[in-house]
Amino acid sequence: MENQNISNTKVSASIVTYQNNIDILRSTLASVQGADMAVDLFVIDNSPTTELQGLCEEFNASYFHNPQNPGFGASHNLAVFELTEPNIHLIINPDITFDGNTISQLVGFMNDHPEVACLVPKVVYPDGSLQRLCKLLPSPINLFSRRFASALAERLDEDYELRWFGYDQIVDIPYVSGCFMAVRTEVFRKIGGFDQRFFMYLEDTDLSRRLAQHGRVVFYPDAVVKHTFAKQSYKNRRLLFAHIKSAIQYFNKWGWFFDSERHHRNREAVAKIRAAMLKTKQDNHSTELNT
Repeated sequence: MENQNISNTKVSASIVTYQNNIDILRSTLASVQGADMAVDLFVIDNSPTTELQGLCEEFNASYFHNPQNPGFGASHNLAVFELTEPNIHLIINPDITFDGNTISQLVGFMNDHPEVACLVPKVVYPDGSLQRLCKLLPSPINLFSRRFASALAERLDEDYELRWFGYDQIVDIPYVSGCFMAVRTEVFRKIGGFDQRFFMYLEDTDLSRRLAQHGRVVFYPDAVVKHTFAKQSYKNRRLLFAHIKSAIQYFNKWGWFFDSERHHRNREAVAKIRAAMLKTKQDNHSTELNT
């Protein structure tokens, strides 16, 4: 059991909103307010109007209206660089809910493991089914086949989405979702936070690999959050184009087909995850033999 001595840990959180469903956002704010430890919550609202302000203030969240809408990453950067004190910061989507001890679980683990730069929980749908958000670093064929060649993508996703992984072990992951992240504020600031060239999409992929250059990026299955995941870019043409633009920016930055870091990190992650799974299987078999 991890050391839960978290009383001296300063925890902050930011939620970026844009004309969000009020009832869903209410549930997210209630989850943060119901945490079993203090969290300084900041809502950066990129909506054209201040319709969400009253709701945020109802839950004691500091509200900042940002109608110029600089994007997801830029808005979270505002919170981390200008509004919070260094320690642990939570990046939370406005459609996330969780139990009261979830934040203290994550903070406790990070306190016990100072080498961890980013920690993410298990993410499930509202019905409890698993969202496979732990991934390898993508190649161009991974991303573009998911939009335009679904049969090919289905074969490639076996490894890209780590579909053979049981999501039941603490492991390092090359690419974690930005829907819920616990980041060490000092490291986040050191790397300059989110790359603000990404308006939305792929900003978490880029952040994952830069955080991993300064610490571990870890999946922690004992903490669980629920995510109302809509995959809007599959339904909305404007968001689809935004996703494609971000993909082009990402591969222009890191390399299209020649990305040695991607190959190295993916190979290393797969080897370590498979080794962890094998060890668990052997340990379970040994336990069965001794009972």
